[in-house]
Amino acid sequence: MEKGILSSDAEKKIGGTYLDDLVKAGVFEIIDGQAFTFAIRTLDNKFGDKVPEPYKTQIRELVDIIVIDENYIGTIDEVCDYLDNVIDIPFISNEGEELIFNGLATILKGVLKTIQP
Repeated sequence: MEKGILSSDAEKKIGGTYLDDLVKAGVFEIIDGQAFTFAIRTLDNKFGDKVPEPYKTQIRELVDIIVIDENYIGTIDEVCDYLDNVIDIPFISNEGEELIFNGLATILKGVLKTIQP
């Protein structure tokens, strides 16, 4: 069972794939993916463990959809709906909050479509 927020598959993909491809370490290129994965796992276990349930499991599932399945556009709506249910913005009605999070989802999808090849 994972200790932090990230599943072990997400840790490997973030550290061993994304960061490994992003950083060119010269002579250390052979082991830098493993080092990044170890660093991500260590930080996640230390700080991600402080997130209480059921939030930890829900966030882990969302991160897996984003990182492992790479379903960015579809996940934006799920994440914004999740945030709308979890976050209560003072002095703003539920309808207003829903509009804010739907607007955020629209902006994020627009940015993603612009930068995604």
